[in-house]
Amino acid sequence: MSNLTLPNPKQTEITVQIMHCNDLQSGLLNKIKSFVNKIYSEAGYSTSEWKNHNFDPWSTWFWVEEQDGRIIAAMRLTEKRPNNFIPTEIGIVFGINPKLRYAIAESNVADWGAVAFELNRSGLVAAKETFRTVARICLVRGYERVYGFYNPALKGIEKLYLSSGVELSRHYSAPIYFPEFCLDGKESLFNVIECDKYCLHKIASEL
Repeated sequence: MSNLTLPNPKQTEITVQIMHCNDLQSGLLNKIKSFVNKIYSEAGYSTSEWKNHNFDPWSTWFWVEEQDGRIIAAMRLTEKRPNNFIPTEIGIVFGINPKLRYAIAESNVADWGAVAFELNRSGLVAAKETFRTVARICLVRGYERVYGFYNPALKGIEKLYLSSGVELSRHYSAPIYFPEFCLDGKESLFNVIECDKYCLHKIASEL
């Protein structure tokens, strides 16, 4: 099992580990997912089977550990293929009946999940470096566009995305939601975002 290392233009001392799910030992993969679930739970999110699909065959995980092996930040990148669905396609479009989902019939694109991190200085620094590393990997892989979504009720995440050049999607402009997936007991709506190569370059070099 090998790690991928990229040159770090910011010269930080943080090491972002990168592994495709197929290369991860099950124990390590479960450790990463447990960390993400813990962060979401501490933020006030409920769990929902409508959201928890298996994206592992097409996903790469990025994470940062402290010296003692404790994870402090993690993020998933899922590549779009003709025979799969990425997370943005799983959400239900808000305000439309009958219920519909977005179909992203594009090649050479991917979907990134929101970075999960501990709410302290070390976690924030690790989150930014993880976000930057994901953008660099997207450029290395030659993705034309990356999709994702965020909850606008969380202003910190919204500021992080929009200040880095990420745009609200013009193609998929209506919010999405996942039944039974709530924040502090209230059903959450998520804005779909997209990031082109220019945006990826900006994140990779300036965040």
